[in-house]
Amino acid sequence: MKKLRSPYRVKCRTCGNVLSLDLDLECVSSYERKMGPEMEYAAFYDNGCPECRADIMVRIGAWEYPEGQLTDYSVTLEGACEMEEPVFEDDFGI
Repeated sequence: MKKLRSPYRVKCRTCGNVLSLDLDLECVSSYERKMGPEMEYAAFYDNGCPECRADIMVRIGAWEYPEGQLTDYSVTLEGACEMEEPVFEDDFGI
């Protein structure tokens, strides 16, 4: 399991409340390649805003290949907007 270096901050689109999310990236799949496995990690938040109860969904996907190297990531948001980009742990090699 990997973690984001700091809480991921998003803002509710309904009321403007800022949420600081402590998200863990869990390995959801791996694919064997020439230099070892390519690992896919994902973190999810699917809950209501603590202020207004509007639905908020956050999904962060990250791909590691070769080991220790973050090759790509994606963020999907519903009901919220990103305050800053996610910051990943040092062991991704970034």
